[in-house]
Amino acid sequence: MCLRGVHKLVCKMKLALHNRAAQKWGVLMIIKSERIYMEDGVKDGYLEIRVGKFVNFSEEAPKEEWIDFGKDRVIPGIIDTHNHGTCGYAMMGDNPSEVKGYLKGCASQGVTGIFPTADIEMMEAVADEAMRQEATKKYEGSKILGIHSEGPWLNRTGEKGIRRGWPEVKLERAQEMVKRAKGYLKLVALAPEIPGMDEIISYFLSQGITVADAHSDCNYQEAMQAYGKGLTVATHTGNVMTGMHHRDIGGLGAALLNDKVDCEVICDGMHICLDMLRIYFKLKDFSRFMMISDCTQLSGAPVGSYQGFEPGMIINVTEEGFLLSDTGRLCGSSQPVLYGIGNLVEKLDIPMETVVKMAALNAARKYGFSKEKGSIKIGKDADFVVISDEYKALATYVEGQKVYDRAEEGDIFNPEFLDSLEPVGKE
Repeated sequence: MCLRGVHKLVCKMKLALHNRAAQKWGVLMIIKSERIYMEDGVKDGYLEIRVGKFVNFSEEAPKEEWIDFGKDRVIPGIIDTHNHGTCGYAMMGDNPSEVKGYLKGCASQGVTGIFPTADIEMMEAVADEAMRQEATKKYEGSKILGIHSEGPWLNRTGEKGIRRGWPEVKLERAQEMVKRAKGYLKLVALAPEIPGMDEIISYFLSQGITVADAHSDCNYQEAMQAYGKGLTVATHTGNVMTGMHHRDIGGLGAALLNDKVDCEVICDGMHICLDMLRIYFKLKDFSRFMMISDCTQLSGAPVGSYQGFEPGMIINVTEEGFLLSDTGRLCGSSQPVLYGIGNLVEKLDIPMETVVKMAALNAARKYGFSKEKGSIKIGKDADFVVISDEYKALATYVEGQKVYDRAEEGDIFNPEFLDSLEPVGKE
């Protein structure tokens, strides 16, 4: 074994020992990197962690032992507030056993804080795991910061291949969502133009829940009126909303011009082309964008065509890793936020310091977690990710606890889901 290989092995052994000690006794753990993306700039030095918090940074080597990550970048843990599933695990249906695998899969993609985008049937299971995390302070994957519900009241007539209405608008349904989520429902996305939605919007706002404009056919004026009613987030901005035209700038224009609206963005290069992202960032400050994945259960699946989420639907996993129905409809993303970070840094030349804020701090500020999370800063929770130059998570930490290690665990994908996939067109 070469000297570099020996060094990496020694570092790995030290890391394992320190991690176990830190989790058990709250002792000091020190990490070293030439590129630590702290809230006030990129630094080369030593970051100290104790009892799940960043406690000190120094450019001088400490007396204690440290874990040397070399030139690998250390960035704030990603906060993904729109994620339906990943790595063969889904937040759809009534299958509580999916939750832990889902959280592990998210951690393998550098996500430390997550809003699972859960169906009403899954909300209670997600809430129960969130309460377990809070009670034990032990994490086996991403930490649940809240629950996101995309729907059920969506105007889907503009989507390719979909011609159907929406569920009956009943206040009782909204109340049931809040009940099942046990205080963790933080974000509800809906189409504000659906008849009867004003009462639903008012109810969610009265519960302290953020309401987003989603899957909407509103024109510019209608969208601005909706934002005036208290909606403050544009769901996956640009996707399934009326687009910009020189005589009516549509729902997209309303989202970009309204200074009170925070915009979710999928930066995989498919949902929004990179040139359109350039326009977004010229019209609205970087601080008002929150990077999301919109990943689904098929994220990471082998290339091929599979039976979809609905009867008769076929979903194609492309060579580029995108999910498309046979009608050309986008079926969520298969690429994590880390992939989008790479796009913005490498293809749009946006500084990494700016991009990581869109991936973590902006969401933390929006949803009230910025005192503890969203950036690497002394006093905050030790949520961070060590990433490669290929924008892969090498190690993920939640409150100082290692919840994923690529060298030990590799790719995370549900083997049972792989076995259950039904390829189309194969004997």
